[in-house]
Amino acid sequence: MKPTAIILAAGSGSRLLPYTADRPKCLVDLNGRPLIEWHLKVLHRLGISNIILVTGYRGEMLNDFGCRTITNPDWEHTNMVETLFCAESFFSEDMIVAYADIFYTADVLQTLLESTHDISVVVDTGWQSYWESRFECPLSDAESLRMNDTGRILEIGQDVTSTDEIEGQYIGLMRFCGNGVQKLKDAKHFLGTTKRPWMDQRPVQKAYMTDLLTELIERNITLSAVPIDRNWVEIDSVHDYEIAQHITKNWVHALSKA
Repeated sequence: MKPTAIILAAGSGSRLLPYTADRPKCLVDLNGRPLIEWHLKVLHRLGISNIILVTGYRGEMLNDFGCRTITNPDWEHTNMVETLFCAESFFSEDMIVAYADIFYTADVLQTLLESTHDISVVVDTGWQSYWESRFECPLSDAESLRMNDTGRILEIGQDVTSTDEIEGQYIGLMRFCGNGVQKLKDAKHFLGTTKRPWMDQRPVQKAYMTDLLTELIERNITLSAVPIDRNWVEIDSVHDYEIAQHITKNWVHALSKA
């Protein structure tokens, strides 16, 4: 059985204005097609057809892509964790969770599918050159990620002051299998019941996905890194969009021919 894929597409994409003035971020045009179409093509290419879009801002525009759609009715006041759990009734024993504003090659997804761990998190070990192209000061956006010798993630998503704190970058693509799905649910249940440093910066309803992953780490749950070296983009700003248009030309050509 192939995994279920849950794509988180609720946010308004304010940093991508004016492109998102009248549409969700994942509907911006990327080399001739909406970003979400390329995302779906990669999933379909590897046989994943049970796909759920969790929508919010202008969500009605995502109803015609052949996927089940679920709305986060409180998308304006929540973040990725709450958006994901809007789809909890559709969680399966094997599921991929992906941000809607990323695009990755089929090789990246194949690497994730080959993981045998309960919780697998894709991390880009070749992140630095990409961040240097995106940001004048890469450390202003980069987050911590530390792993042990076996690839177990020990820390993720914290502010950094040095590249020494970064062994890779979280890209917004992960997989939960078997017991990992229940561990995810348990971590969500306990989120906010124990004081964590991130709670000084945002309320629980606006928890980032890395806050939930950190909760799993704090509860001694194994998060296994799936390392990649590039072959993905994030489209979070106008500058990101311009970079992505260039980087992905060959990728979309290959998908169009497939």
